Amino acid sequence: MATTFATGLATSNQAFTPPGGGVVGIREAVYNFTAALVVDDIIQMIPVAPGERVVDLQLIVETDLDSSTGVVIDVGDGVDPDRYIDGTTVGQAGGFASLGSGIVTAAAAAALNYNYTANDTIDVKIAVAPSGTPAASGSIRLRAFVVRG
Repeated sequence: MATTFATGLATSNQAFTPPGGGVVGIREAVYNFTAALVVDDIIQMIPVAPGERVVDLQLIVETDLDSSTGVVIDVGDGVDPDRYIDGTTVGQAGGFASLGSGIVTAAAAAALNYNYTANDTIDVKIAVAPSGTPAASGSIRLRAFVVRG
């Protein structure tokens, strides 16, 4: 059964807010899981506020999430679950994906210019379940490079 999880950063309201004028703020969150992830699990990783745009994003899967080649991950938000990364397979052996991975050109351009109008979170979604023997523990790291305005 799918569950929504959250990092401490996503629930703390303590994220660095860049001052504007093109200054980039970096937010990083790590989710340490202690049970196998399943399809449609959502991990709320990083908060975003009205007036902010994500100008770069890095997904670092530090753990092989399954023993086969099944798991597929999306990164988005509460409005568009794959706004930033669509269908990455980096969880199959551990690895790195960045903003725009798996997204067609027009959608990637829209993601780069998306200006939040309400509080939200940048989320990691398990789009396809791990296959074989899923990892029972591990970590997923997400870095968002954020500007105001």
